[in-house]
Amino acid sequence: RRHSGTRDMAKKRGKKKEKKEQKSDSSSRKGSKNGKSQGEVSLVIVLPFASMKDMAAGLARVSAYIEDPTHHGKPASEDKVSSLVASRYAGHNFSITDFKRAINALGKLTPSEERVQKTILSALRKNGQRHCYVIAHVSSDEKTLQHEKWHATYHFDADYRARVSGIWGMVKKSSPAWANQFMKHLGDKYAQHVWVDEFQAIVLNREYECATKTVNLLQSILPKKEPFVTVQVKV
Repeated sequence: RRHSGTRDMAKKRGKKKEKKEQKSDSSSRKGSKNGKSQGEVSLVIVLPFASMKDMAAGLARVSAYIEDPTHHGKPASEDKVSSLVASRYAGHNFSITDFKRAINALGKLTPSEERVQKTILSALRKNGQRHCYVIAHVSSDEKTLQHEKWHATYHFDADYRARVSGIWGMVKKSSPAWANQFMKHLGDKYAQHVWVDEFQAIVLNREYECATKTVNLLQSILPKKEPFVTVQVKV
């Protein structure tokens, strides 16, 4: 997810390869020892929307259930969509497990949510993938698409996740004032369990001003190749 109000700067990339996939757990974002069978390729389903309004109609309640600072773990009613922080996300990201959990919790879906659900399940059937992640963005917004891909890398690459956590810990110790300011920025938009994931995506995508050293460190640990293949599907 990328909040539409974050500050923009520039772009870049970097190093290291995937061994194990994270078992989805929206309440902790911890890595998993549940590895993939050899040769199995992780899949990222990309959903390009015509507008933020359309995207919010189909995904705001899902993302709110997964990571909203107030509504995390609680289904929001249909009439609350426009007031949700997630309705202002410029992009969305989640594992297929978290998506199904959110959909089940929401119960009765709106027509827009049903359309998104059918699109995702159809893409899963066609691609026959078990290890799947979903990202969404407005079709003209390539910067947000890259931000969401950083989330997919974080999800699928256990070694990268561990290294990002180490850098985040180092930043909190070496630059506590910046870290506190950044956590306040995150706290208005996301539940705490996704903060480290947001840290790497926001910093790599140059959406929040920070030390060049931090950007360089994150770039240096990126896998040489994205640990997934993407398939774009029309919603």
